[in-house]
Amino acid sequence: MSTKRIALIQFDAIPEERDRNLREMDRLARAAAEQGAKWIVFHEGTLVDYTPRLSDLAEPVPSGASTRKMIDLAVEIDCTISFGLSESDRDRYYISQVFLGPEGYITHYRKTWICRKPDDEGYRNEWERYDPGTGPERFVIDGVEATCFVCSDGASPRCIQRATDLKPQIVFYPHNVRFGVGSKGPIKAAQAIGAPVLYTNRVGRSWTHDSPGGTGVISETGEVLAVANMDGHEEILIHDLVIPKGSCQ
Repeated sequence: MSTKRIALIQFDAIPEERDRNLREMDRLARAAAEQGAKWIVFHEGTLVDYTPRLSDLAEPVPSGASTRKMIDLAVEIDCTISFGLSESDRDRYYISQVFLGPEGYITHYRKTWICRKPDDEGYRNEWERYDPGTGPERFVIDGVEATCFVCSDGASPRCIQRATDLKPQIVFYPHNVRFGVGSKGPIKAAQAIGAPVLYTNRVGRSWTHDSPGGTGVISETGEVLAVANMDGHEEILIHDLVIPKGSCQ
């Protein structure tokens, strides 16, 4: 088994303030790298949060300006970086999590089991604005077999089963919600899949929603190994994660 130093970052990404959020992501990623982190993970929707202005603020992946900027940063600091954004693909929009490394673009995952909130509080009626993805897939980061799902994906038994069938060594699980890593959802997901879960969440205000943080790491048995504050404060959570043996090892 190997060990990876990871940084799970919670900060207040201001809705629709793309340039400001990119500056904060740059600052925080550099600070994490200075602490020895090789994987740096941000929350769901990091770039612009929820917005009704998708035609203005959504970007293609990997050719969009923000993804290219983050690729340059990943190359410079020699780290893998993952962040969330609203993705545009011709006339479709997705809630996506992007993975980049020193070698450039790796992959991106499109949220599949999107939320239906008819009151649209905080522009969170995802059915109104976004298209669904095709569900979890296997990808490899630094020789580690991984998968990803985003927020409400984890409430779907089909999503959990598909992720389990992939037999990943690690699960990335970004959020943009009002609860932290100690809630039953992330713990049950780790236990069902049998792999450590990297849970990221924002802090601060997303339109009408206040998020407390509670970013953390859960073992394959459901034990919370590390957790950031739930006081709504920015934090870089550093953890040396032991990677379980994979199916190809």
